[in-house]
Amino acid sequence: MQKPGFEKLPLGTQTLPPGFPAPFLFADGLSSVETLLTNIQGLLKVAVDNARVQEKQVQQERKELKMELYREREMRESLERQLTSELHSRATIQKRLKKEKKAKRKLQEALEFESKRREQVEQALKQATSPESLRMSLNVY
Repeated sequence: MQKPGFEKLPLGTQTLPPGFPAPFLFADGLSSVETLLTNIQGLLKVAVDNARVQEKQVQQERKELKMELYREREMRESLERQLTSELHSRATIQKRLKKEKKAKRKLQEALEFESKRREQVEQALKQATSPESLRMSLNVY
């Protein structure tokens, strides 16, 4: 034999099991299960709305981070180009400095050579114009 279910009984004839203080109906005619489901549905809607708001915030933050990354990458590349240019300029200046030092050294050597040659010519002139050399040249003739 089957027991009759509560759902088959009319609302007014529902009998409550022992320990239940009130029937499963509220003043507006909804059962507590329907109210519970409505509340759950409302909570789910709020949760979905919050998730959407949070997802929008995450997307906005991701967009801002991508822009920051892009700016930093551009800045890094610009600084790398500037560094490359500065290093090239430095290498060019160092080559020029090396050439100028070499030219200065050659000029210094040429100056020293000419100074020694001049000193030798002056010594030769002094010897040629000394009184002794004049006497010798007079005695020779």
